Amino acid sequence: MMPVRNRADLLAPAMRSVLAQTEPDFELVVVDDGSTDDSYRVAQRIAAEDERVVVLRNPVGRGIPVARNQVLAVARGRYLAICDSDDLSRPGRFAAQKRMLDADPGLVGVGVRIEAFSSNRPEDGVEPDWHWGLLDGRLPFAFCGAMLRLAAVRDVGGYDEGYPVAEDLQLAYRLAGVGARFGVVDEVLVDYRLHPGSTTTQFDRKRQWYVLRAQLRGLRELDGRLSPRGYAVIGQTGLRLTAALLPRRPRTGEPGTQ
Repeated sequence: MMPVRNRADLLAPAMRSVLAQTEPDFELVVVDDGSTDDSYRVAQRIAAEDERVVVLRNPVGRGIPVARNQVLAVARGRYLAICDSDDLSRPGRFAAQKRMLDADPGLVGVGVRIEAFSSNRPEDGVEPDWHWGLLDGRLPFAFCGAMLRLAAVRDVGGYDEGYPVAEDLQLAYRLAGVGARFGVVDEVLVDYRLHPGSTTTQFDRKRQWYVLRAQLRGLRELDGRLSPRGYAVIGQTGLRLTAALLPRRPRTGEPGTQ
């Protein structure tokens, strides 16, 4: 699954990293979600080189969860690998995740460790010291490197299109609410590209709001069985949202100050 919007400069490396997997039996479904740059042409060009690539196109942007559900509607495999259009999957990723899912039918999703990089040099990436765990109010792993059982995702209704962001967290809680278990391959298998300065204040407010909504829904899905840290994380999200909504006080030296 690879939705894309206006990432013509990053799409080809992301697609080629998927096509270079040591596990060759898959299809790569790319959804161009109303790009105004050359993303669609880039995807088409690579699709012409490899029959495993399927390209869908939305004339106008419909949003991340809609694009993800479009993939769910056409996907033919047993497992769903989430591959973002700016990240890189290392060659052994699919094989390692498939082995874990094959070995334990009770697992619904498998993540991997990731390294984050902010330049064009993935080799300079650093493994982030992030904490993952739904009981602690966060995703069970970085969803940019998730592989999920397709049937399980369909059974809970796919992605909630009412969540333009935090749709992955919301999905994870719904899966957990019906008893899903998750695992992680103990190996760095995804290079996660950071985009410094790309999140505007308006988008950050939006993101915080939907994260809070997803966390509160998760609280309900898990019947309140969060850890103390989980409740603290929800409180922190609420405080960040409140702070983002408050008028910013001018700093000394800015217009309106003395």
